[in-house]
Amino acid sequence: MKNKFIKIASDLVSHVHDTGVLSFVFKTKVHFIIICYIYGHDKITFENLCKITQSTVSRTTIQTILLEGVKLGYLKKFIDKKDKRKKYYSCEALSPALEKWHNQQQKIFN
Repeated sequence: MKNKFIKIASDLVSHVHDTGVLSFVFKTKVHFIIICYIYGHDKITFENLCKITQSTVSRTTIQTILLEGVKLGYLKKFIDKKDKRKKYYSCEALSPALEKWHNQQQKIFN
């Protein structure tokens, strides 16, 4: 069992040092948390992310991660057609990399 955790740790470290998609996802644990919440929801707003994280992450940090993700093209931001104040985030561009990473983790734990 302990060997599996070493494999996961090595995998995470390898993604921190590369320049690909997963380096953004694993940049910090907060990056990973935000990406997981965005990926897990069809539509999620900045305000929803602030509520979900229950004040464990500052609003500024969440906003910075969202802006960085949009700038790099990993996150998409769209405006609600009915209520222009609502801006939703998605991470379809990360989907293939996240699914591949998930499958690799399943192999480690099986």
